[in-house]
Amino acid sequence: MQKGFTLIELLVVVLIIGILAAVALPQYEKAVEKARMAEAVSAVETIARANRMYFMANGSYTKDINDLDVGYAGSGKYGHLPDQVGRYFIFSASAHGLSGYIALVSRRVDENDTSGEKVYSLAIKQDGKRMCSLYSRATPYQRQMCTEWAENNVLNW
Repeated sequence: MQKGFTLIELLVVVLIIGILAAVALPQYEKAVEKARMAEAVSAVETIARANRMYFMANGSYTKDINDLDVGYAGSGKYGHLPDQVGRYFIFSASAHGLSGYIALVSRRVDENDTSGEKVYSLAIKQDGKRMCSLYSRATPYQRQMCTEWAENNVLNW
């Protein structure tokens, strides 16, 4: 008697693996984006806290993140602007061209994204108000998380 698998048995196994992958992949992508959003929230709140401490020491907020006592692993200077760039985010002490912002974190599409205005940006103003800017590449899940954070809702991610 020969041992082995029939073609039908192999096709059923491949089909089952395909179904499992189709179910698991979206959940994995949500988990990854949830972790990145948590990193963005932590970063923007840390930058705002550091800028408030800078204000107490100097009487004004700084627009240069390098003046603050914060740093991010793997970050470098962002061109001629006083920002820092990480793998997934651009970190700023202010929104360029807009007054009243003391912290800004923009999600990058990829490492070639130099604008940070394609997915979403989290910002905190001097009065503590949270701002969420959504751009064209934000997914519905990113939109939900960003909006919940900006509205000071309980985060249900």
